[in-house]
Parts: sequence; C-alpha cells; structure tokens
Amino acid sequence: MRALIKPEQYTSKFSFDEENIKIFENIWIFACMKQDLDLKSHYGFRVGTKDILIQLDESNTPRAFINSCSHRGSLLCEEGRHSGRVRCPYHGWVYDTEGIPIGIPSKSCFPEVVANPRGFKLNEVSCKEAGNFIFVSLAERPTLLNEFLGKEYDFLESISLGLSNVILEFSKSVQANWKVLIENSLEGYHVPMVHQNTFLVADGMGESIKDISTNFDSNYHSSMNHLANQGWLNSFENKFSKKIGHWPFRTNYYTHHHIFPNLTITSFLGYSFHVQNFKNVSHDLTKVHSRTFSTIFKNQNEVGAKLIKKIYEDSSQFTSKVFDEDTFICEKVQRGLKNAKNQLVLGNGLEERVLHFQKAYTRMSANTDKSKDLDNE
Repeated sequence: MRALIKPEQYTSKFSFDEENIKIFENIWIFACMKQDLDLKSHYGFRVGTKDILIQLDESNTPRAFINSCSHRGSLLCEEGRHSGRVRCPYHGWVYDTEGIPIGIPSKSCFPEVVANPRGFKLNEVSCKEAGNFIFVSLAERPTLLNEFLGKEYDFLESISLGLSNVILEFSKSVQANWKVLIENSLEGYHVPMVHQNTFLVADGMGESIKDISTNFDSNYHSSMNHLANQGWLNSFENKFSKKIGHWPFRTNYYTHHHIFPNLTITSFLGYSFHVQNFKNVSHDLTKVHSRTFSTIFKNQNEVGAKLIKKIYEDSSQFTSKVFDEDTFICEKVQRGLKNAKNQLVLGNGLEERVLHFQKAYTRMSANTDKSKDLDNE
C-alpha cells in the first residue's frame, strides 16, 4: 500500500515549520514526569516554536507558562530541571508558583506592578496530568486530556502506580526527522536486518504471528502486545518470580505504546518501563530523551533483589545497544529520503501501525481546527 507521508515531508524545513504549528501547538504534548518536579524546582522544555516552563503550585498541581519574563521578555530558564524559584537571569525578577512576580529589584520603579502583581503574571497555558505523565497544550480550546488520550489515559495512570527509580537515562541527538524515529519504533519488519545482535537473539518472545496483537481504538495512538514464549515464561515463574516478588503492573507480554505525536512507552512483563520522548529540534534533527524506570516490588527477598538488579543491568545494556542500532539506521533513512523521488510503500500486515501514525499525521496536518476535530471523534 502507498505511504501517506511524502519523502519531502521528512526533509523539508517548510513541512517542519508547518507541523509545529498545526500539530505540536494544537494538541496535548507530553512534557515531563511528575518526578521531575517538586515545590522547589521548575522544568523548561519546548513545544513547537514556543518555550514553556512547568512548576507545581502549592496544591501539588502542575502548571505551565510561556517561558518569557513579564518585564523585558527574557527567557526565564533553559530546557530541563532547575532548582529554586523561577528567577529571570536578566534583571532578577522572581515568580511564585502561580507565575506572579513576587521579587522585583528596585521595585519602587515599578509602581504599577507593585500595585497589581497579578496583572503581570506569566502567560499560562493548559497543563494536565495522567498519572505521573504531565502534558501541555498551547491550543486556545484544548479537548479534555482524557478524551484525547482515550484508553492510553488509563494505561498511564495504571503504570504510574508502580513507577519507582530511574535506572537508565540519556539524551542523545539523532540526525533524522522525528517521524523517521517514530515510524521505526512502530514496526518490527526491520528487526532481522538492524537488530541481529539484540532483538533477534533475545530470549522470551513468542515466535508466532498469533502472539502479536495491535490496538487501534484511537485515531491517533496505538499499542502492540507481543506474548512471551510460554515455555520461557514458565521457567521464569519457577526460577525467579517468587524471589523477585510482586509488582503492580505485571503482564505476560512485551508491550509498545505510541502516544501521538512523539511519546513511546515499552515494557516487558511490567517489571520496568522505558519512556522515550522524541523532541523535534529541526527538520533533520531529533533529540531523544530516554528513561527506564524500575517498579515497586513487594515480598522480595535478598536473592530476588540481586536477581532484579542483574536483570536491570542487562536490560540497560540491551536498551543502549538497540538505541545505537536504531540511530545508525534512522540516520541512513534520513539521508536516503533526501534522494527519494517516488511515493513510498508500506507492507500489508507488516506496517499497519506506521500507516495508522501516517493517517493521524495527515489528518492533523490538513485540519485547521484540531480542537473541534478531536471533540467530535
């Protein structure tokens, strides 16, 4: 079947600028984890063409603001987590958790601000959470987050109950369009060629096509479950499971969830969760923020603690190797797309999740009223 995204839409600066406005600045975008924040910190990141900062208010609710000082417009913080209150690096204005200026050097020179500080608060944008996952929308009338996420809202809330410490984290730049990386994550057709030394030799996965199921309940998001091999699962249960203990989101499969446009979450058996945010830096550059979270165990003995530590160490090495392999091929794909002249092709029964993503992308790119579109689905 014919692909819906044209080669030039991966390589064109015009397409990149257009999707920033039509997609990233019109729907809910994953921003950060609740673990990234406390009452003494704030978090900066970029959505489309806008810089945003997030902080928790006194009720522990995340709130997001345009990252621009009310005084002379300076950027208040760079991307990532920052300790302390929001303080402008230009003239030292300080803002409280509601974005109201509360510390103004030479404040007698700003009588109108002193008289009405709330009138000079930072420009606030929509910010909501699904479990420990914080989302932001720049749309004037965003749909409800739970409506946009659909069943993924329940998934995020469920896994959040067990998320614990970060056992692996890295941020790396890949010289490829963000859509190339997302589409690569949505299909396993490339595994025999690209992952011969990792996924192809990994134990535990079922080998029948019947072991794999996909979910397309949403017009935007999708998920895939790949059942573990029953013999391997029985061996794991007998040798390790009782020692490791119980964990909240236990499954008998590998799962991959894509939350449109640029968030993926994967897990095998639910004893850890790999969260990847694909940040669109430019038309041919993507910054990937990757984190693997451990989960909470109950009734775990000393032997089980050593076992899960070794499992996490092996998993971290595996994740890093797979990422390097994917980086290598995605950069080759990006270079090749610059030469492509013909319409691209997708395999029937092999790349349905890629097609699903392309349909969502095409719909959002063409639609001029995303809020209305989402509300009516």
